[in-house]
Amino acid sequence: GPNRLLMLDGVIQSTLFGDASYHESIVHPAMFTHSNPKRVAIVGGGEGATLREVLKHETVERAVMIEIDESVVELAREYLPEWSDCSDIDASSEWCFDDERAEAKFEDAMTYFVDTYQREDEYDIIIMDALDPNDGVDFATYLYTSDSYIQSLYKGLTQSGILVVQVGEI
Repeated sequence: GPNRLLMLDGVIQSTLFGDASYHESIVHPAMFTHSNPKRVAIVGGGEGATLREVLKHETVERAVMIEIDESVVELAREYLPEWSDCSDIDASSEWCFDDERAEAKFEDAMTYFVDTYQREDEYDIIIMDALDPNDGVDFATYLYTSDSYIQSLYKGLTQSGILVVQVGEI
């Protein structure tokens, strides 16, 4: 079939061709490095592909996606269903967001981690699958340059936690 693109404010966020290499590489190295990743937070990732890759790991008990724009999830479900298709994952649901381990919070990640985060919400892995900081989108740039936000991510990790951050192309 044709390639499909997810764009935000004229900036390509994801493409159907290339989806696997990006989402597998942002998820699996950390998941395999951690000895027992049970609780995972995903910042952004509303198209569901990062969640799909996280849910492939049987150790995961809770995967929380913090996405600012609920419409991204609905649009991706309608037009890019393969990105959030978990039908081939044992004990999961057809749609990844229906998996009992998955939870979507539709709020600003800065608000979640800086203002409303509770200590009992520590994560083994936090994956920053937000906008590429090099694309020049103001609020995304702020996520990568705000000391209070970055510090709150570190505080949100367990002692052996891993933070994964997209830093653009190399």
